[in-house]
Amino acid sequence: MSTRPQKKARRAALGGLCATLLAAVFAGGPGASGCAAPFDPPGLVNTVRILAVGADEPFGKPGEAVTFKMTYVDGRRLDNFVPVNIVWLGGCFNPPGQAYYGCYEPLAEIFAKLEAGEIDPNGYIAGGPGVDSFELTLPDDIVSSAPEPEYGPKYGLAFVFFLACAGEVRPVIQEGDTEAGFFPLGCFDSDGRELGPDAFIPGYTQIYAFEDGRENDNPEVVGMIFDGETRAEGDTLEVGACPVTLEERRKTGCSATDEFTECEVYDVDVEVPDSIAEEDPEAKDAEGNVLNEVVWVSYFATGGSFDGETKLIADATTGLIEDRGVQWVPPEEPGSYQIWAVIRDNRGGSDVVTHFVTVTE
Repeated sequence: MSTRPQKKARRAALGGLCATLLAAVFAGGPGASGCAAPFDPPGLVNTVRILAVGADEPFGKPGEAVTFKMTYVDGRRLDNFVPVNIVWLGGCFNPPGQAYYGCYEPLAEIFAKLEAGEIDPNGYIAGGPGVDSFELTLPDDIVSSAPEPEYGPKYGLAFVFFLACAGEVRPVIQEGDTEAGFFPLGCFDSDGRELGPDAFIPGYTQIYAFEDGRENDNPEVVGMIFDGETRAEGDTLEVGACPVTLEERRKTGCSATDEFTECEVYDVDVEVPDSIAEEDPEAKDAEGNVLNEVVWVSYFATGGSFDGETKLIADATTGLIEDRGVQWVPPEEPGSYQIWAVIRDNRGGSDVVTHFVTVTE
C-alpha cells in the first residue's frame, strides 16, 4: 500500500510537469494542446479483449500436438448479455515467405467449406461460445518441407488464427490490394451489422519447430503480489472505492485530477523464481556468450487505474529485475473486478495469473 511520502513525491513531480507544460503553452510551443486526452489506458479492460494466447509447448516438434489456451474477457457492462464466440483456425504451415498473410486464402477456403456443411477431417477449425482451447497436430514434414534459412538452424512454422466475437462470425469480401491482404472473417450482430473492435478481436500466434530439436518452457509464475502479500490464485480481495470518476481519469495535464494522490493506492507485482529466464541460443554478447531470454509482465484490470501497464522482469544481460511492480487505484463504482498479470518471454512463452477484487463504498 502506498505511503504519504510516496503521494507527496508524485504530487511534486506532477507539479513540475505542469509548470513545464504551462511555460510551453504561453510560449506557443507543442504543449499548447496537451492538457486533455479522452482515452482509456491500455490496462483498462472495458471491451472484448484477448489478453493472451499461450501454447503448452512454445516450440513444437514434427508430428506432435500443441495445445493453445486463450485468456479472453468481455469487459463491456451491457444490459443484454451476448456470449463471446471463439473461433480457431489452423492448418497453415510454412506459408509463402513465412508470412501470416500467406494464410488468408487457404483459411478462408476452409471456413467457406464448413459453412457449406462440409466436415474438416483434419481438425483445423474449432469454436463456439467459450471455447478457449485448441489442439493442433504439427505435420511430420513441417521442418523438412520448410525453406532453407539464410542463417541459423532450419525451422518449420505453423500459424494459428483466432478471434473473439460478441456476435456471429461470417466470411467477408476481401478488399484492398496490399500485400498483407484483408482478414477474411468478420463479426456481426443479430441484425447483420458488422461489429467493431469493441466486440471483435482477431489475431494469430505461431509455433516454431526446429531441426535441432530445441525446446522452450513457458515462464513460471509463483503468484500475484497484492498490497505486499503473495495471494493464492483466484483469491478475492476487498478494497474501498476511489471517488475519482473514469471521465476525470481520462484527462491528462495540469487541470486533471490525479487519482494516485486523491485515493488509496495498492501495489501489484508478480512473484517469480530467479530462474524464470532460460538461455536463448540465438542471443549472444560481443564475446560470443549465450544470453538469456527477455521476460516482461503486462497488467490489466476491468476497473481502476495503473500507473504503468508493462514492466521488465528479466533483462538479457543484467538478469532478474527487482522493480517490476505497478500501483493500482480502485474504480469509483462498487462491484466485482478482476486483475490480470500476463507474463511473456521473447521466444513465445507466456503465463497468466489473475485475482478478483471486491470494491466497496
